[in-house]
Amino acid sequence: MADEYICDFGLHAGEPYSKLPACFLNWMIETNHSKQNIAKLELGRRAQAVYDSRAQTNSETL
Repeated sequence: MADEYICDFGLHAGEPYSKLPACFLNWMIETNHSKQNIAKLELGRRAQAVYDSRAQTNSETL
């Protein structure tokens, strides 16, 4: 997944994509960066984590 990838350019070089700010990932997508697919994977992973967290919370309160 995206957390296995390391950014290799710019201000965030050397950081895992899982630690990059969402605004940076969005910038990569908006500018059609050559590694935008990794950014899309990471943003999707984060969205799924939020969804899963909410689903778990809702099932615990029923």
